[in-house]
Amino acid sequence: MPVIKAFVYSPLLADAPLAALAIATERACVDLLGAQATQVQLMVVAAHAIPRGYPVYLEVQFRRNERRGAQVVANFMDAMEGALGSCFGAVPRIRCFSEDQDFLHARN
Repeated sequence: MPVIKAFVYSPLLADAPLAALAIATERACVDLLGAQATQVQLMVVAAHAIPRGYPVYLEVQFRRNERRGAQVVANFMDAMEGALGSCFGAVPRIRCFSEDQDFLHARN
């Protein structure tokens, strides 16, 4: 279920290796969060103004479970910081939100 949204200052997207970012994101989700590869969703959105303070803002939502404690999420954020830094040459602002499965409703 991990839903990853990267809001990127649009000039940084011009020559960005997005395929490499997608691979790194999937690996981090599978290896660190224990997600199924088919459930990983990455969206890269062009921001036409610099997101407040950082040219890259990453928002991650995933299902809460006992395997995804604070250290696992910290390791995931480290991996994503490295992947985003390699892709865009910028330090990202990262926010992770674990969703309680009892309150998560989804379709398709």
